[in-house]
Amino acid sequence: MTSSPDSTDTFRWNLTSSISKSALLFLAILSLFVVFRFNTSDVILPADRLQTLNSGWADEKRCADCHEQAETFWETGHANTLQRVDDVDSKELLEKLDIFLSDQPSNTTKVKNHDGQFVASYEHDGVESQVRLDWCLGSGTHARTWVGTLMDSRGATDLLEFRWSWYHGIDGFDITPGQPLKADPGYFGGLGVLFDAPKTRKCLGCHASYLPIKDGHIDQHHIKPGVTCQRCHGPRKAHVESDGDVRDYSWRNLDQMESVNRCAECHRRAEEQKPSEISPQNSAITRFQPVGLVQSPCFKNSKMTCLTCHDPHLSPQAQDSMGLWQCLQCHDELNELHTGCSAGHLDQCFSCHMPKVKMGESPVAFRDHWIRIRRQSEQQP
Repeated sequence: MTSSPDSTDTFRWNLTSSISKSALLFLAILSLFVVFRFNTSDVILPADRLQTLNSGWADEKRCADCHEQAETFWETGHANTLQRVDDVDSKELLEKLDIFLSDQPSNTTKVKNHDGQFVASYEHDGVESQVRLDWCLGSGTHARTWVGTLMDSRGATDLLEFRWSWYHGIDGFDITPGQPLKADPGYFGGLGVLFDAPKTRKCLGCHASYLPIKDGHIDQHHIKPGVTCQRCHGPRKAHVESDGDVRDYSWRNLDQMESVNRCAECHRRAEEQKPSEISPQNSAITRFQPVGLVQSPCFKNSKMTCLTCHDPHLSPQAQDSMGLWQCLQCHDELNELHTGCSAGHLDQCFSCHMPKVKMGESPVAFRDHWIRIRRQSEQQP
């Protein structure tokens, strides 16, 4: 049967219409996927994942009812990596900092307590700039740095990283790592470095367990400071209320790289660095332990992860983090797959293969996790 011109045109129109509708539907779905997947205003590393964690939050004091690890966890650096500026430790250090700054020749930076609010000020050419300090970052194992929060023109939260930090190694104060030795006389330059909203979210997101954000604005009253149980294990209300019947299996059966990457969310992944930066000569990456670890023969020739040597539930002192046992898990005389020390040493493995490396001019050093036989040119003074 031969179709009439009208019926043929109708068929073609219906076919075209069907294809067009299918194409439009596909494009609509694709556009939704793209918006969801790549909208960087909502997806910026760990900080934004924390916005969902307040749903089903449990009282973390209950963790110790059943879990022995929870009894000592609050002594760890993770648990104490963020505190409000008026907490006892922070307050005492800021009061000492103001005395320290007052003794510096030609210094015009001050830190004063105004009715419970700590305000940093900097004077240049008769003009004084000020910022209120809100948070103290760092557990004090290495250092403590203060930050102030500001609102940008869109209402999002920016961060001012204060120019001065306290260092455990010298029990004193010096310039914050990464900041110039000579202050920029500009408004914020004399007080520190200004972070934009995305960097602010990433910074605070690695020091908090819950970071409530709406339209880029951080609700500071409801931040849950520190990296605590539920930051890693997720909201545990259902677990507590069910007497443990509802369990978290998210840490089981991880492959080697994924296990390291869980820690590297904040301690940095190797792919976050430029390839040219990953070099034995670049001491700056020592600060980011997973970056070096995944380059090491120990990582590549075994199944080791961060958890092979570190128990995140214990402080370094409690887990004998400086002992020999970590190395001897593999490098003992009974293990034919791993070599012993070619220099014949029986202890002090870390001093040769994982020395502490000083970070530029800052009085802070981090242990190098790029475990290797270090050439003479790589030795630290």
